Amino acid sequence: MSIQTRPYALHDDKKRLQTLGALVSLLASAQQTSGAFNLFDAILPTCFSTPLHIHYVEDVAVFVLEGVLTFFWGDEKMEARAGSYFFQPRGVPHGFRVTGSNPARILYMTLPAGFDEFVIERSKPVNNFESMVSEAHFKIEILGSLPE
Repeated sequence: MSIQTRPYALHDDKKRLQTLGALVSLLASAQQTSGAFNLFDAILPTCFSTPLHIHYVEDVAVFVLEGVLTFFWGDEKMEARAGSYFFQPRGVPHGFRVTGSNPARILYMTLPAGFDEFVIERSKPVNNFESMVSEAHFKIEILGSLPE
């Protein structure tokens, strides 16, 4: 896998999606990075929460730009404010929730790429069966709700 050899710039022509309860801008797709990584800018509403889940294919890196979140990974949890960074290796149960009184904004990177296809797919309405098929296809296991 090699990163594309031709530089590109992205300005206001970002692909924006309402997906999984968040407003997500796709900054770097698998196609643009030759499969090396994906990069998203996500605005998360107050009380947003991911389920506790495992990525089996990609590592996840999250940089908090605005807001307050609580991150969970393995048996640990930690509060994160603007400037916080988290690395969540593949195979480790993890998730996060917005815990502040304001929305949060994060940069979300997956390595290698491919998660962009999941995010795009989940921006369309799906039923429970389609959701489970999508998760299986992208090798993501949903374990349930985050702990309190």
